[in-house]
Amino acid sequence: MPIAPSRRRFVKQVVTTTILPSLPWTVSSAAVSLPWHEQLASKAKQLTNGQPLKLLVPEGSQANVKAATDEFTRLSSVVCEIEAVAVDDINVELILRTSTGDASVDVALPATFGLTNLVQARAIRALDDFAAQHEPENLNDGYLYRKGDRYRGKLYGYQTDGDAYLLFYNKAMLLDPDAQQAYLEQTGMPLAPARTWQELDRMMAFFHKPDQNQYGGSLFRNPNYLVWEWWARFHANAQLPFSADMSVNINNSDGVAALEELIAATRSLSPGSLTNGLFDNWEDFGRGNVFCNIGWGGTQKYLMSQPHMANNLIHSPLPGPPVNGEPSSMGYFNWGWNYTVSALSTQPELAYLLALFSVSPTVSILAVREPQGFFDPFHECHYDDEEIRQVYGSSFLEAHEQSLSRSLPDLYISGQSNYLDELRQYILSALNKDLSAKEALDTCAQRWAHITRRMGHKSQTQQWLQLVNGYPAGLELR
Repeated sequence: MPIAPSRRRFVKQVVTTTILPSLPWTVSSAAVSLPWHEQLASKAKQLTNGQPLKLLVPEGSQANVKAATDEFTRLSSVVCEIEAVAVDDINVELILRTSTGDASVDVALPATFGLTNLVQARAIRALDDFAAQHEPENLNDGYLYRKGDRYRGKLYGYQTDGDAYLLFYNKAMLLDPDAQQAYLEQTGMPLAPARTWQELDRMMAFFHKPDQNQYGGSLFRNPNYLVWEWWARFHANAQLPFSADMSVNINNSDGVAALEELIAATRSLSPGSLTNGLFDNWEDFGRGNVFCNIGWGGTQKYLMSQPHMANNLIHSPLPGPPVNGEPSSMGYFNWGWNYTVSALSTQPELAYLLALFSVSPTVSILAVREPQGFFDPFHECHYDDEEIRQVYGSSFLEAHEQSLSRSLPDLYISGQSNYLDELRQYILSALNKDLSAKEALDTCAQRWAHITRRMGHKSQTQQWLQLVNGYPAGLELR
């Protein structure tokens, strides 16, 4: 939801354009009136034994993390060493190091969707004891997304990256007068940001002219990422993947329709979409000959660095389920990075203080500002910071704030990767025409039921009900 005017006025008064903005969030129980990030740094200074804190971070986030650790070092004298690994490998890398007893990591920034696996692998530690000592009472004020920080009632991390899926449009194509007139004559509909997935598919087909080196979309068909589009289409059909008793719903008529539409839309995508990874996707859409894409803030930061694309973008939230019979919008939080403490850290309290310090309003502004890093806004104060507005542009930030405040969470339950790996496999089978959409989802539903039995039906049901209770209010899902 947009920030209320009174709230915005307050934020604008306290956010400055100095190198380090001094925001007046303090720990209410503290004897001194220092901003709480400074109090945390002071505690860290008392705890340090001169050993560095070692961080494992995803490639592309180094600038964001360094902005935070440099400030932590300045205030606490604690030295921080940063090691980066590939974005798709960091969760597995942390599990492998834990399994071999490698204690070379104190703080890790895994993908939020994988925290359940990390907990099960005993790779990260619960933070509740430290939070009881150090977490400020007003931590959640303005924090827009924290649904992935807890698992089975325990705290395991702090969200530091607002990765809500958005639609990106090529502005020159969308606003071209000739295209607008031709589209209206052809479809009877105005050419404008899509309110439904069906509208998006129709527009991609309209702009898809491969003989002219022009393509309708760059949407992911890479097996690692394509499941997310089906997940969004499925929820936009007003469906939930499980019922209240954990019965599988993915293979109902709306689930099959969502998969058939995804397959049909593939005909309107650029040739590289079938294999493009994250950075390849950005380059593909950034060439300027593709009508639309789905992406995150990292996508936007890359495109803003391309002169021919920086002012050639329009954004909108994802289409959502009908509400009162009318189209609605929603977000989908399917990635994001999360500050966690390694289970093998030899200085876990110090590592925790750095994690909490880094997501404070003052310090996180410094991190999100970094144009070379891919952290996105996750706090209300980020949207009014002038440097962040220059980095992202107003079109993106408006759509992003709407999306983040109405974002579906990912499947944060035990066996998350097992469920989604099966779904990936069977979506790919249908995409490759090895199975029909119905056959693929029927088989996948059977596999999901087996996973649920193996993980424990009662426990899975409890986790699912807790998760679905955190879905955005107002979405009419069944």
